[in-house]
Amino acid sequence: MRAALAFGFALLASLMLAGGATAAPIVTLNRGNLAEPGTLDPQKFFTTYESEILRDLFCGLLQLDAKAEVIPGTAKSWDVSDDGLTLTFHLRDDAKWSDGVPVTADDFLLGFQRAFNPKTAAPYANFGYVIRNAEKVIKGEATPDQLGVRVIDRLTLEITLERPSQTLLWLLGAYPVFFPVPKHIYDQAGENWAQPGNMVSNGAFYLKDWVPNDKVVLFKNEQFFDAAAVKLDIVTYFPTDDDAAAVKRFRAGELDLNLRFPPGQYEMLKRELPAETKTDPASWIGYIAINQTQERFKDVRVRRALSLAIDRETIVKRVLNNGELPAWSLVPPGTRNFTTSGAADYSALPMAERQKQAKALLAEAGYGPGNPLTFTFKHRIGEANKRAALAISDMWKAVGIDARLEANEVAVHYDRLRQQQFDVADGGWSAPPDAEYFFYLARTDSTEMNFGRWSNAEFDRLSDLGNRERDLTKRAEYYRQAEKILGDEVGVMPVYIPVERALVQQWVKGFEMGSLNFHPSRWLSVER
Repeated sequence: MRAALAFGFALLASLMLAGGATAAPIVTLNRGNLAEPGTLDPQKFFTTYESEILRDLFCGLLQLDAKAEVIPGTAKSWDVSDDGLTLTFHLRDDAKWSDGVPVTADDFLLGFQRAFNPKTAAPYANFGYVIRNAEKVIKGEATPDQLGVRVIDRLTLEITLERPSQTLLWLLGAYPVFFPVPKHIYDQAGENWAQPGNMVSNGAFYLKDWVPNDKVVLFKNEQFFDAAAVKLDIVTYFPTDDDAAAVKRFRAGELDLNLRFPPGQYEMLKRELPAETKTDPASWIGYIAINQTQERFKDVRVRRALSLAIDRETIVKRVLNNGELPAWSLVPPGTRNFTTSGAADYSALPMAERQKQAKALLAEAGYGPGNPLTFTFKHRIGEANKRAALAISDMWKAVGIDARLEANEVAVHYDRLRQQQFDVADGGWSAPPDAEYFFYLARTDSTEMNFGRWSNAEFDRLSDLGNRERDLTKRAEYYRQAEKILGDEVGVMPVYIPVERALVQQWVKGFEMGSLNFHPSRWLSVER
């Protein structure tokens, strides 16, 4: 048996008090995970249903605190060159994997090399394109040894950038794609290194068990450099894609927290469980992707008609009713150093006028009562997604559009979107509160996120200029112009801005609501 698994027995033994007569209580946190994770390989993760677990299992160069702010992680300190192009990270000398093997700069180098290896197909690789030659490596135009990441010595890692970055440090702590990989395990198990029984990790917890469609069980990692401050012994994640069922489990005390509840239940839950029901404005966009590899959707008149016909105010006030806001542009309000273009804001038009314009555009494009625009509208399972999809299909029907609904499990849904196996589909995107990362949904080179394959060279150019600009005022203006192009062409169709919502038992301490709803278990405790 691998040493990592043996720690489960060591943990239980360590909880026995001196003399062995009385066992100290084992502190367990039961978390709803919203859906089944598709992978626990950090470079291959795609959804929040994986990233929450991965932030418990692994510790990057940096890590997130309880408020999702970046703090030192495996790197105890770092230096930034005067030109902002070279970052030097100094690793802790007491960082270890859960099997006791020291964590070194080589483990981080392996993680970065996997992230940009085209064979890995990392969905978030483009988040690291700011790293020198990263984009060229993933496109096969440069070799992995040309990546701007190198080992200086056993505890020192250097990252060289293509341009200064306003956000990379935060990403290194938040996004698992940049987490380390245990080289001593990978050298033996290869791409199977992250499977239960093989995986070791360097975070506050390690993987004890994964029962598909049932639970993922994590045990406290006694090798973690800050293990003494971790107050949980076991963290169990349950897939809770049925929102109503999750609320029942929460009420019964089976779940200590769940990061969602059904739309329309906010008022009731706030009345009956006021201390447990939490919300906060989100750095998130609920949107619709339109497959523009299909000839009919290349017509901007069709895309604009689809957008005009959606009554966003009704969706947020009557369908969802959790405090969501209507979305008229891709970047949510409140995003730092950014003022929206407002290009697709139809809010001043009465709904009857929007419908009239939508019908006229469809007629110009060749659609009408005798030849209705017909397609399949795919949406993610979950009560909120179902309710929104039903409402939107009725709104389209009002202008003569026939949208047939199809629901899919979340992982299947996004897999089909990545492969362009859809006509029109819903989506949700949570990103750092910076315009750069919302534009990934529309950039031509963002093949893992730009599901609809909308492409505009001027949008890309302005987006690039914003990414490279260090003057925040100029940067915001580039982004504003780019967003206007996107809105005018309806490259992506924003619908609503969600609120982060959670149910948290009163005995769970250390939980901090925030716009990203990231909650590493290492900061939580259970005090009944």
